[in-house]
Amino acid sequence: MSMLNVENIQKSFGKNEILKNISFSLEKGEVLGIIGSSGSGKTTLLRCLNFLETPQKGKIIVNGNELFDGEKQGKYSEAQIRKNRLHFGLVFQQFNLFPQYKVFDNITLAPLLAAKEQLKDNGSYMGVSTYKEAVQIINDYAELLLKRVGLSDKKDSYPCNLSGGQQQRVAIARALSLNPDILCFDEPTSALDPELTGEVLNVIKGLKSSDSTMIVVTHEIGFAHDVADKIIFMNDGVIAEQGTPQEVIDNPQNPRTQAFLSRFKQFGD
Repeated sequence: MSMLNVENIQKSFGKNEILKNISFSLEKGEVLGIIGSSGSGKTTLLRCLNFLETPQKGKIIVNGNELFDGEKQGKYSEAQIRKNRLHFGLVFQQFNLFPQYKVFDNITLAPLLAAKEQLKDNGSYMGVSTYKEAVQIINDYAELLLKRVGLSDKKDSYPCNLSGGQQQRVAIARALSLNPDILCFDEPTSALDPELTGEVLNVIKGLKSSDSTMIVVTHEIGFAHDVADKIIFMNDGVIAEQGTPQEVIDNPQNPRTQAFLSRFKQFGD
């Protein structure tokens, strides 16, 4: 059974159809790279998966559990949407850290809120029954995540005192803090200077070795080739081509994929 099944997702804004019957699957531990020109629907797809946008049609299934069915529009409560969103972590282009909170608090804020809600609803969180115990678990995990992204020494810093690459690494740690099934990246290096891009890409590469399941929307074609197990090329709201990096990037069959990749070969990746 696939960890993620996306079936015939359609999304329009007014008369503008952005996603047209998008379907794919992802196994646990796999990395999916999504490439394509601006406006092809890549970011909208991620926002639909993270329940920041609502598709008009289609299904989203995680570990055999149906999280969304377009035929049940209006039947999902806010609480259900919040619960569904926990299956996915999202790292944005622009970091989106809370400027008023220190690095450590940026990472622990969402898990602490989730712990309160779960303790209230279920009487337990991560196997413990008190908020004090939950706080200790969350704090310990935040320390581990900071070490994982190489920022243990920045836990008491504010975002304004960090470089762009450091802020994005904090954003990755924050996305991991809720233990999502699938971690999504939306052009994670597009807001960074070239010299800072490498440090963020190295963190993502390290996550692959830790068996994380990831979807990475990126314009870094070489990175996608090296890290992804599968590649999707999107064009005008459809999946024009999908397969292994060797199939899609090294030997594309679709003329639209060929034209897109030729621009990178012409101007450099």
